[in-house]
Amino acid sequence: MAAELAALRTIVDDLDHGVVVLDEARRVRFVNRAFRRFWRVPDDWADCQQTFVKLMYHGRGNAYSVSADKLGEYVAKQLELIRNGDDRPLSIPLANGKVVQFRCKTLPNGNRLLTYGNITELADQAEALERLACVDGLTGLNNRRHFLVLAESEWSRFRRYGRPLALLMIDIDHFKSVNDTYGHDVGDQAIKAVAETLQKHKRGSDIAGRLGGEEFALVLPEAPLDRALIAGERLRQLVAARTVDTKRLPMSLTVSIGVSACRSDMSGLDQLLKEADVALYEAKRLGRNRVCLFGPQKAE
Repeated sequence: MAAELAALRTIVDDLDHGVVVLDEARRVRFVNRAFRRFWRVPDDWADCQQTFVKLMYHGRGNAYSVSADKLGEYVAKQLELIRNGDDRPLSIPLANGKVVQFRCKTLPNGNRLLTYGNITELADQAEALERLACVDGLTGLNNRRHFLVLAESEWSRFRRYGRPLALLMIDIDHFKSVNDTYGHDVGDQAIKAVAETLQKHKRGSDIAGRLGGEEFALVLPEAPLDRALIAGERLRQLVAARTVDTKRLPMSLTVSIGVSACRSDMSGLDQLLKEADVALYEAKRLGRNRVCLFGPQKAE
């Protein structure tokens, strides 16, 4: 029996997953090599039957990627799962950039079997997929869905605190003619040029998104209508100063911009978007390459 247990211990010690066995008093009875590697625990220290809490706090400053004041929160989450025998996974970032997934199993004798699996690659893939779900592939700006989520959050902040909030709706002028004359590759370059201008010159708090085709939007937190108008005019001038390379001569770009701002009588974000869209089409109607405000006041 002793030989069988020794063989089993050797097998578990060679696993890629970290394995810890706790007794009913939550003292460490076994720690395999993978766990010692994750938490940088010396072999002789792991054999001292420390409490689980002491074992976890050994990682302070050299294993966890969190500050000392946040370490207690991570340990507390694990302790709660262990106490309840809860099998729910808990992801733990490490200082070396890896991510391990913690799980707890209750053994028949009341002991706990803890496992720590390296899920770094899976976590990286999940992060990449999340970025893909949020970012427009052509421009790198927020895509329509994610832009609206972020804009809704800013709208909620406006409703809660009454802080100024404005929106620019931006559309590339004569875009169909660009595609028809120069081809879709040049059209894509035009879209990217406007997106780069938006990204480079917006404030850090501003939220830029591509709504589709040649249409963009920019949310301006803490910006009343007059400042939003100035921002729109500056953006219009910056785009007009750019050119896009073609197989012929460099091509100039212009944009039309509609501006709206939040008011207390608004029904929601949809109304803010609609009013900016109305102002945008007014800019188109008046000859393009201009900025218009929603309402009777128009930019000349």
